[in-house]
Amino acid sequence: MKPFSILLIRLLAIYLAITPLLRASPLLFSPGYDAELAQWLPWLAATAVLPFIAGIVLWFSAVTLANKFLGEERAEPALTIAEEGLVRAGSFLIGVYLFVQHLSTAIGQWAWGGIVAYGSLAVVVLSIGLILGTRFLGKLYRWLKYFE
Repeated sequence: MKPFSILLIRLLAIYLAITPLLRASPLLFSPGYDAELAQWLPWLAATAVLPFIAGIVLWFSAVTLANKFLGEERAEPALTIAEEGLVRAGSFLIGVYLFVQHLSTAIGQWAWGGIVAYGSLAVVVLSIGLILGTRFLGKLYRWLKYFE
């Protein structure tokens, strides 16, 4: 289970790092981009660099995160999958994804036009709850599963 979790965390890291760069690539490769690049630099820095840095951090901390959510490796030959661990890991990854995407959107809108993106800031707050509340979400899942 742990190698699968590490793989998923690293796939999220690659997705976070590559997607904003692909969205910004038409600006970088357009003719006469020097004048336009100076105009779009705050947007580019907020929406491409922040997710790229988050992807690098996630890539190098994938093993540590997997150990935190799934515990240390047991010496059992059979594969056991704890549903609560999957819920905790999934909510953490969804929270990280939402945090990076909406924080970069909020910073980009503020840097570009001085507009405060309240919707993105609300999602940032909720994503922090998903990141920090993984233990609570695992317990909530277990309680709802056996509630009947």
